[in-house]
Amino acid sequence: MDNKFYSKNRVNYFEKIKDNSLTVLFSGVEKQKTADQEYDFSVDRNFYYLSGIDQSKAILVLLKAKGENKEYLFVEETSELMAKWVGKKLSKDEAKEISGVENIRYLSDFDSFLFSILNSTRYSASNVENIYLNLERKNDKYHVSPALVFKNEIVNNYPELLINNAYPIIIGLRMIKTDEEIALIKEAIKITNGGILQLMKNSKPGLYEYQLESYFNQYIMFNGQNDHAFKTICASGKNSTILHYVNNNNILHDGDLVLFDLGSSYKYYISDISRTFPVNGKFSSRQKDVYESVLTIQKNCINFLKPGVSWEEYNKYANDQTIEQLKKLGLIKEDQEFRKYYYHSIGHFIGLDTHDPGLHDVIFKEGMVMTVEPGIYIEEENIGVRIEDNILITKEGNINLSKDIIKEVKDIEKIMKTA
Repeated sequence: MDNKFYSKNRVNYFEKIKDNSLTVLFSGVEKQKTADQEYDFSVDRNFYYLSGIDQSKAILVLLKAKGENKEYLFVEETSELMAKWVGKKLSKDEAKEISGVENIRYLSDFDSFLFSILNSTRYSASNVENIYLNLERKNDKYHVSPALVFKNEIVNNYPELLINNAYPIIIGLRMIKTDEEIALIKEAIKITNGGILQLMKNSKPGLYEYQLESYFNQYIMFNGQNDHAFKTICASGKNSTILHYVNNNNILHDGDLVLFDLGSSYKYYISDISRTFPVNGKFSSRQKDVYESVLTIQKNCINFLKPGVSWEEYNKYANDQTIEQLKKLGLIKEDQEFRKYYYHSIGHFIGLDTHDPGLHDVIFKEGMVMTVEPGIYIEEENIGVRIEDNILITKEGNINLSKDIIKEVKDIEKIMKTA
């Protein structure tokens, strides 16, 4: 991604915040996994959206005061020992080239810089009255982030400052995708398509779910996408009726369906695709009926999407479509019974995250990208079907970015027969 993309994102952000304000965003830190190893580092996506820097312990500072917008980026300096053990960190010039931020400093200068900006007794003070932090919360009382820790420091040391939450501002910007972002999502989808074809071609009774899953893993890694969008769901038989089944350790049985919910990540932009197919390559009559019902719901829901539609309208339409199909399948008689066989919403935003954050009361606009993923799950029949595509909202309606990933019964059976 060109650094003009990140520069433009910062310009858009500056337009949304108050005057006389300082924004401080953290890239994040590595988390310990075992006694001698850390988890792979995953950058804070809001920090990345405004900087393009994929490195731990970096800090982006945006100052809006005295009629000017100023940008500062603090990165970790590479010591000789660090270079020998883990490799070099970004140089100042490299950080500047990636981010488009002109003023690059080392992390060791951050505390003195902050004091010079916020200490109101100094001549260099910038009249800062507000401070913006990425105060994203998790539904976990033990959740801690660098921003939440830093917030406590500000409250203790600068109680006169008004603390603002940058999180809803940044995700509001992230909801509308640029052409550059859409291109990255399409690249992730393209590689995911190839991996799904490998799954269909190599499916057979007797394999463990994780063995079949490995064909997808190998394909995306071989083709340059060594990171998954999320942990792959490979659910066969009754497991396919469990929404977030991730054990992937049961044997594939002849006559069962297998449901895959998977995706890959390309420069942090993701695909999120679900496909369901028969383990042996041939749908039974009942499986085909259920599958075609889900496919009908999905096609109708995709056609329904356009600018001006709300999440509430979208979900209600999907629910009504599902109720109609469940009655045709003989599974329910009363409308309120539908949640026995369909127990999630119709979709979510995607982008830098699999479940890209979005404002709840949003009306769909041109440039938003979301999933359409209806499902029917019949535990008593060992049948679970979900079909998911990634849809771009356009001025005229929408575009299915994953339309090349096959989902018609005849196409699935054909490719599995000829494998």
